[in-house]
Amino acid sequence: MTAYGTIRELLSDQVDKRPDALCLVHGDRSWSYAAFAGEVEKVARALAALLPRAGRKVALLLPNCPEFLWTVFAVARAGGVFVPLHTAQTAGELKYLLAHSEARCLMTTGAFMPVIEKVRGDCPGLEHVVTLDAGSGNGVMGWDEFIGAAGGEPEPADVSAEDPASIIYTSGTTDRPKGVMLKHYAFALAPSHRARALGWTEGDRVLVVMPLFHVNALCHMSIAMMSVGGVVVLKERFSASRFWDDVKTHGVTTSSIMQTIPRILLNLPRNPADADTSLRQVMALLPPEVHLEFERRFGVTAIPSYSLTEDLLSVLGPLEDSRRKLGSCGVAIAPEVHRLRICNEEGENCGPGELGEIVKWSPAVMMGYYKNPEATAAALRDGWLHTGDLGYLDEDGFLYFVDRKKDMIKRSGENIAPAEVERVLTSHPLVAECAVVAVADPIRQEEVKASVVLADGASPEDLPPEQLWAFCAERLASFKVPRYLDYRRELPKTPSSKVQKNLLREEGLTSGLVDRQELRQPPRRGPRLDNEARSGR
Repeated sequence: MTAYGTIRELLSDQVDKRPDALCLVHGDRSWSYAAFAGEVEKVARALAALLPRAGRKVALLLPNCPEFLWTVFAVARAGGVFVPLHTAQTAGELKYLLAHSEARCLMTTGAFMPVIEKVRGDCPGLEHVVTLDAGSGNGVMGWDEFIGAAGGEPEPADVSAEDPASIIYTSGTTDRPKGVMLKHYAFALAPSHRARALGWTEGDRVLVVMPLFHVNALCHMSIAMMSVGGVVVLKERFSASRFWDDVKTHGVTTSSIMQTIPRILLNLPRNPADADTSLRQVMALLPPEVHLEFERRFGVTAIPSYSLTEDLLSVLGPLEDSRRKLGSCGVAIAPEVHRLRICNEEGENCGPGELGEIVKWSPAVMMGYYKNPEATAAALRDGWLHTGDLGYLDEDGFLYFVDRKKDMIKRSGENIAPAEVERVLTSHPLVAECAVVAVADPIRQEEVKASVVLADGASPEDLPPEQLWAFCAERLASFKVPRYLDYRRELPKTPSSKVQKNLLREEGLTSGLVDRQELRQPPRRGPRLDNEARSGR
């Protein structure tokens, strides 16, 4: 396997080997490896003309599109740092991320300009906004104008494998998202090892339907496929009605679809030709019964996977027998440089089958959390990454994920910090206190449940669910807004907030919860302040 130090080397190697081979397909457009590299060079030159190298910190607020990938490679080529941003940000969230990351340039589209304009005045360090649409002046450049302003050959970017390449924000357990700093070597090493562990070659095609602002789509699928000279088929988003047509049209052989998408596909009407496609493998960590049903119905191999933004090297299930150790995440790929341990509270190694915290070491582990030395020190100890996840290793070294040690909600693959949602809820003048927990969901894995205690004298009629949801939607990304709302006279009296949340979590979907998804019309009567079980769903 070719050893790459940066993704610039990774791309250059493929251009040298197969310049005319197909690299990227998006809609009715496609690019060979040479053409893709040509677009990357244009963006790199434009960035060099726009910003000094020391200031090339570029945020991306973009849907899945070729320009996203070109910019990532170009920023790396130009010696900068790219900062992918979740596209569901509210104005307040976006202002924090732009200011915290100190981004000098923002790549976006016209669809996001209304929210960007709300915060530009509060982000003095943001000098340039480049939109894929036509520019509007006032510091907003259109894509053609941006590319056209490029100068000649940019100065050589002497990029080291150990230099920072990206800051990727992941929901923290203590309110604000944390910026994970990743070096160039992580983006070059981890995708290459993952692709080869999965058996990918230049004859493979990966369907990317998950968002590029997450490492799964960007690193584990797109860059990984390019590391072996295969084809990236990029879609803006997942569509249940188009997924199998896209597989057949483009001869797709592999994809990563996580937990929610397989359940959605299994809910589609059955077709005699369900298993008659080019797709041979998907990456998805599924409950055993769902795993088996998906494989039987669609004639594919489902490969479990465990990975983190903080460490791009993956844990993968066995290719030769996907049903071996069903329920496990697999084993660490690249074991010569990638190690797993399970530790107890004292930091001692646990034996086979003993539950503890999953701890990792690899060259792809993050450099730290940006401008957060306390969180960095807590997560990185003696070079080992303490994941905050609970699991165990069996006698053969297979990893089993059990739960999160951290107080985190995982909805459709998105991490949600309860503390962040609670901060927004309690900022409403009629909310005295609240607790936000996860409840199980058959499609999205988990949903967000909020138990709310109103201020003295206030009733649900003063703050009906629709108003509270609208209040949250103005301040939180849509996937963070609680689905279930529970008005209470008081929260459970317990020795600690952790015990309190465990009680609320164990309650699950008790009757009396107001369901945002089902409450499309005003309820016949408002929810009552009552802790007793009621029929409300």
